[in-house]
Parts: sequence; C-alpha cells; structure tokens
Amino acid sequence: MAAMISNEDVEIPLEPVARIRGGIFTIHATRNDESRVTHRIIPDVAVAQARVLNDAGWRVSISGLGGRQFSPSEFYQLLSFDRIG
Repeated sequence: MAAMISNEDVEIPLEPVARIRGGIFTIHATRNDESRVTHRIIPDVAVAQARVLNDAGWRVSISGLGGRQFSPSEFYQLLSFDRIG
C-alpha cells in the first residue's frame, strides 16, 4: 500500500527576505573625487558587483529593502544562498 504524504510532512524552504520584498538595489561607490551609482534588480548580482568594487579600492554600500543601507560586512544578508569560501 502506498504511503500518503500530507503538506504537514513536507518542509518548504522560505524565500530569502531580499527576494520576497523585491525592488531595486542601488550600489553606491566612491573613490577619491569620483562616485558611481548602479541599480540592480537581483540582490546576488548587486552584492557581486559591490564586492568587486570594494576589492578595487572603492568605498561601497548597497541600499534597498525600504532604503536600508548595507555595508560590505552586511552584504551576506542580501544573498539568497550561503557563500562558500
């Protein structure tokens, strides 16, 4: 006889907060007398670009999720997966 599986038996992973709220993520970067502003829809892409700029010597932050500012040490909060390495 086949076993019945109910919805209560299945654990559904929750969506990351960044994906639920959606919106646009803005990368703010400054270095010397130069500044850049870039917009991204996907938070993982925004974090990747901001990390590249940060590694190149830019001072970066990402704003999103209702205007909240994320510094490089907080970028992990925007990712939809755990970073390896």
